[in-house]
Amino acid sequence: MGITVREALKLGGLQRATLLAGEAGLDNVIKFVDILEIPDPRGWLRPNEFIITTGYAVKNDLEAQLNLLRELAGAGGAGLAIKFGRFIGAVPEEMCRLAGELKLPLLSVPDDVPYVEITNPLMAAIVNEQARQLEYSEKVHRKLTQVALEASNLQAVATALAALVEREVVICNEEFKPLAEAGKGPSSETFQLPPEEAKRLNLTQKAVEVALWYKGTRRRYFASPVDVRGRRYGYVMVEGQTPLSELNHIALEHAVTVTALQMVKEEAVAEVQRSLQRDLLEDLIAGAFRHRELAVSRAEALGIFLEEPKVIMAIDIDDFSGYLLHRPEVYETNTEKLKRNFHRSVNSCLAALERRVLTVQRSDSVVAILPASAEEGQARVGWSNLRIKLQELAVEIQQQIARELNGVTVSVGISSVAQDPMDISKRYQEARNAIRTARLIKGRGAVAFWEDVELYHVLGQSGRALARFYHSILGSLDRPEVKNREVLLETLRVYLESEGNVMAAAEKLYVHRNTLRYRLQRIEELLGRDLDSPDERLAIWLALKARALLKSDK
Repeated sequence: MGITVREALKLGGLQRATLLAGEAGLDNVIKFVDILEIPDPRGWLRPNEFIITTGYAVKNDLEAQLNLLRELAGAGGAGLAIKFGRFIGAVPEEMCRLAGELKLPLLSVPDDVPYVEITNPLMAAIVNEQARQLEYSEKVHRKLTQVALEASNLQAVATALAALVEREVVICNEEFKPLAEAGKGPSSETFQLPPEEAKRLNLTQKAVEVALWYKGTRRRYFASPVDVRGRRYGYVMVEGQTPLSELNHIALEHAVTVTALQMVKEEAVAEVQRSLQRDLLEDLIAGAFRHRELAVSRAEALGIFLEEPKVIMAIDIDDFSGYLLHRPEVYETNTEKLKRNFHRSVNSCLAALERRVLTVQRSDSVVAILPASAEEGQARVGWSNLRIKLQELAVEIQQQIARELNGVTVSVGISSVAQDPMDISKRYQEARNAIRTARLIKGRGAVAFWEDVELYHVLGQSGRALARFYHSILGSLDRPEVKNREVLLETLRVYLESEGNVMAAAEKLYVHRNTLRYRLQRIEELLGRDLDSPDERLAIWLALKARALLKSDK
């Protein structure tokens, strides 16, 4: 709290002073005024101090005169006023040159100006400015506290701060995604910070000026961290095309405090809601409800309606323990942050579905219960359309995770439709089993509907019996010594999927129908089976599915 050197030149005896050099420092803030008459000022100087001297102690020593400037600038001093005429005489050019380089205002004061005509007006102005700033601080505190109590949301805080500082204000989370804005700032897109700026901002504990990009435009902001108990919740950002005044900084400091309280409160409320939803979901997927009416009424108390059909989607991080093992820095400090960001990314994608979706995080997985309409849950066309939407949603979730979480991939399992709340437990197991089975067949990053992998899952339960069944059906064909065995196996697969239609299978394989018939004859000879028999075709088709599972195990 103080006044600038520029303002001081309009007060008392300094009105008769002459600015010799250091014009770039005229906006330096003066918080203290002192008189110095010693040869070595080291240890006697303070930040924002304005020094007045006759130069008596350094009158015949140019190096000592220059050292006075260096020491004052090094201490963060505001400016230096010297009565040159009394002891030093002509103003040394070296002092003017050094003052300009240091951006430290150097003033020449007439000999007949008493010190008291400089110190008293300056101290009075500083005290008055401090009183004004304290009064303003109290006013800002009352205003923002009132906003926090009455409006109780971040948007109200941003609007109030923007009115106080008369600048654009954006409040964002720790990932620089805007949560509230006032003025012409961003409304939804995440700020793009150069890596060096993001690193500097992550490390700072106070407001700093940063340059960032938004919609292709470079902007400057004063960003003040919002920290509570060692955790960073986000930032209060004020447009910074021009420097902030002392009063602006006061308002920003109060806004950060109110923002921290609001963020902690909102997180606490959200955590309670998540906890209630998590308990409900855990009971649903565990099949803990004995009575349907109890499940429905408990869900309705949370604003969730279980009467409509539901689809369960499970999103699971691939090899989470392996990911942490190869990134010790994540394991040691940011595991919980990674999980929070994972849950937030999934929720942001689910929001695009424009349905009331219940999501709960279970360690390195997110489970979502998605509502479906009666038509989507029963009619074949309706379910086909919903499948397309769910497939697109799953892929968007995978892409979002890849963009936001470096090196993380996810697999997604989607259940069949639960027509009744009491079926949710079974449908959850379908989604989980869909992930496990799809990973066996496709590997990491799979998207699988239960109805597409159910047969594989059933076959996969057979263990050694599955291998015996497979070898008994296809063993004579699937041997290394069989010429063109992979071509024959692919021909067999396409033929069966074409429901025994030779013309359709030949078109899919891009071969002549006579070539296809020759291959089918060769397959029948090797297998000793009749491909015209429905029972034989069913057994061979199941054996081909078993082959895919056995290959994945290897």
